[in-house]
Amino acid sequence: MSDKVKKAVILPGSYDPVTTGHLSMIERAAAEYDEVYAVVFINPEKEYTFPLEDRVKMLMLATDELDNVLVSYSTGLVIDYMRDHGIDLIIKGYRNATDLEYERKQADWNLKNGGYETLLWESEPEKTEVSSTRVRRMLSEGLSVDGLLPKKVIEFIKNR
Repeated sequence: MSDKVKKAVILPGSYDPVTTGHLSMIERAAAEYDEVYAVVFINPEKEYTFPLEDRVKMLMLATDELDNVLVSYSTGLVIDYMRDHGIDLIIKGYRNATDLEYERKQADWNLKNGGYETLLWESEPEKTEVSSTRVRRMLSEGLSVDGLLPKKVIEFIKNR
């Protein structure tokens, strides 16, 4: 008998690109829940370094060994995606007080407007310096991102 809670959860993000911090949260969710949706959301007011197709492919590569993780994308709202796919709960990670404050505001909005609860998970101490913004800057400067991105994602970017 599984110890997992019988729920479908979503980990929404831009994943530009997916980092080891993101992957850590996805792995943790996959260990606790039956179905985990890792969904790339598109904000039309935001500019991305990697095109949508690449962000989805990198997320698929990073999670390909996790059988209960479904990778997808959406142009809509998280709460609409959840309603359409029968998802029960949102999981978001945070690294510091600034992240936590931002995620709390998002969580409050999703609860008020969609009725969906958000679990806010603190990142592992060794992941607090891992961010997509930092990785994009390092990539643009030609610096090594070993340990910040999953190995398969680093290979994908090198071959792109």
